[in-house]
This record gives sequence, C-alpha cells and structure tokens, in this order.
Amino acid sequence: MTAVDFSDLLNIRRGGADMTSGGGDTRVETISSIGEWECKSSALREILLQTMGAPGGTPGGASCEAAVDLNVEVVDEVDCGHYIKRRLRYNTGPHERISAYMLIPSSLAEPSPGLLCIHQTIDIGKEQIIGNDPSPEGKDLAIALHLVERGFVTFSHDLISAGDRRYPGLDAFDTAPFYEQFPQWSVRGKDLYDISRAIDVMQQMPEIDSQRIGSIGHSLGGGYTIYAMALDPRIKAGVSNCGIWPARMAKNPFGEARTEWWTGRPMLRPYCMTGKPFPIDIHEVIALAAPRAIMNISALNDCQHSIEEGIFTKPSFDNMENHIRKVYKIYGRETRFICTTHYEGHSFKESRREEAYTFLYHQLNT
Repeated sequence: MTAVDFSDLLNIRRGGADMTSGGGDTRVETISSIGEWECKSSALREILLQTMGAPGGTPGGASCEAAVDLNVEVVDEVDCGHYIKRRLRYNTGPHERISAYMLIPSSLAEPSPGLLCIHQTIDIGKEQIIGNDPSPEGKDLAIALHLVERGFVTFSHDLISAGDRRYPGLDAFDTAPFYEQFPQWSVRGKDLYDISRAIDVMQQMPEIDSQRIGSIGHSLGGGYTIYAMALDPRIKAGVSNCGIWPARMAKNPFGEARTEWWTGRPMLRPYCMTGKPFPIDIHEVIALAAPRAIMNISALNDCQHSIEEGIFTKPSFDNMENHIRKVYKIYGRETRFICTTHYEGHSFKESRREEAYTFLYHQLNT
C-alpha cells in the first residue's frame, strides 16, 4: 500500500477571458493566491451543499429550510456550584422545537467565548457531553463539563435521532423516518442546519461573546465541527477528535451513505457503488475553514485500520496535513491549522483533551 496523495487540493482551472463560456484552451494548475483559493473554495462549498440535497429537492440543503423565529425559552436553571446549568427550548424549523443545555461559569463577569459541544453517536445524546454519563468513556467525553470548568460558556443540543430527538419505537440514530419526510434532503444536511440554528441561539445569549464562538466534538461530533466550519464563518475555531477519515482512504465508503441505521448523505451512494471518487473529500472540507483555526486529531488505527497499517495511514495523513497547511500559508496563517495523529484508537484521552482545550483557549482568547 502506498500513501494517498491530496495534492489536488491546490488545483484550479485556468484559461482565457472566455473560459467559462467554453472558449479557448484551459489547463489545470496550482493555486498561488488568496483570490484563486477563494474562487475554488466557493465552488467546493457549492459541491458540498449539492451532496446534501435539500428539503424541497434543490441544492443548498444545509441552509434552505423555511426560516422561523427561534422563540427561545429558558425552561429552568440549576445552580451546580461552580456553574449554572440552563435548559433552553427553541424552534429549529416550522414544526420542530428542541431543547439544549447551556453551562455557564458561576463567576462569569462579562461575555465570554462560547463553545458548541457536539455529542458523538450515543443514544443519550447531549446528556453525555454535559456530564450525565458516569461510565469511564462518559467521563472522558463530558466535554461541555470540562470546558465550563475552564471558563467557557458551552452549548449542547441533540442531533436528530438521538436523545430527546430519538424517533419513537426505534433505536437511536435510526434515521429512516427522516427520509420518509425529506426524501431529497440528508441527515447531514439537516444536522448542519440545526447547528446553524444553535449558533443563532448562542449569539442571542448575553453571556456569550458572539464574535468568539467555537465548536468541538468527538467522533460524529468532531466530523460535524469540521463540516459546520466549512459552511458557517461564525465559528472562529474548532476541534475535531476522531471525527474524519478521508473517503479515498476508506475501506468501505458506504459509511457515509448507509442503506440502514444512520444514513448521512444518500446522494453519495452512486459513487460508492461505482467505485468513483466522491465529488468532495474531507481534506477539501477542512480547507474550506481557512484561515480560521482548526485542530484535527485522528487515530491512525481507526475506521477499520490496524496499527500495522500505520505504514500507510501515517504518510497519508501527513500528506493531507501538508497540503491543507499550504492553503493556510496562502493567508499567512499556518499556525491556525494543527493535525495530530496517534495510535490510541477511537478515544479522547486526557492528554489529547488538554491539547484541544488549550488550543481553543488560545484561539478564542487572544
């Protein structure tokens, strides 16, 4: 096995003034300026949205559900000693009202950075991320609780089909009913839309500095942090832990387009079946956040890969990192992208968490 190459990230088509009308010769060359990258990133973002469908069957599904007033309601507040746990309810769409938790430091004296904490694939959803899972893994993944203890205001809601949003009579993350209602959309598109609504709510909260909003998550929550940053410039910094795996390195690309259980983007199934590359891969999605700050933490022995396969996965991730960093270099912001790899499996151990929390503190407080 040889390392996977990600150098296509910096490719762009060049030609004469009549290129887009089909006139004259064209060639694919390397991007060399911010203007060229922003031209390419605009096209990549459009492709990303196309892979997510839309409620009404038109491109742009992550942002085109009918807008409604949030109508934010504070349900209750509980004094937990060093922090306040606030429970909210708000509208995400014309016929959907969901709940969320804010954890607010008791000593807060002025608006502070707010962190959207997105849960992993766990049936209890947001309850784990705020600290209500007593298991060893639950303690590791009580990310919102860890961060409020470090002075951040945190916000956590349930992804669709988890926690309070689990479909009656079905296992968590069984998304079949969603597609009965929205056959032309996607669960990933819907979750990203809901994330944008969560940020809308965060920006209304007086405890949160609306210009200093970040996102963090493990596994599914980590992947959503990266996708959300690709689409929503209001997220200034993010951390993804074990949240991404490039499709061109995947042993089974159907993980993103399953025919049962959690189905992220069914529009990708024809690519999976025919062996064609996805129209947009994760290195391009990460780069769409440039020049905002991202830390990606990946286990090389994850996604059905073994430690022994590190001779393939390590140079591939290094190659991906190097090319994403070139995009950040165009902006003169190389230090805002960090990619860390390890052989600790699908976990978020204390040393990795501390690295992530320090990164967020630095990026949102300086």
